[in-house]
Amino acid sequence: MNLIELIAALCGLTGTLLLATKGRWAGWGFVAFLGSNAGWLAFAWQHNHQYMLIQQIGFTISSLLGIWKWLIEPAIEARYQRILKEVTGL
Repeated sequence: MNLIELIAALCGLTGTLLLATKGRWAGWGFVAFLGSNAGWLAFAWQHNHQYMLIQQIGFTISSLLGIWKWLIEPAIEARYQRILKEVTGL
């Protein structure tokens, strides 16, 4: 097993555990998945596993969507609400 495999596997497990808890940090599971995707993309490229590469491209898109929906979109909404509160004084 090479280091890329190990890191990719650990990131994937971490992502799964974070999402499974449905806790405050669950959205960060997608960031861990993104780390896992990067590792598996590198591994698939390095070993010429074409179908795994295609699969990981799909999983990377899914991870990016999860980061957007769980982390970025709520942060934008919270910022918008703070600005709205400051402007309206409510």
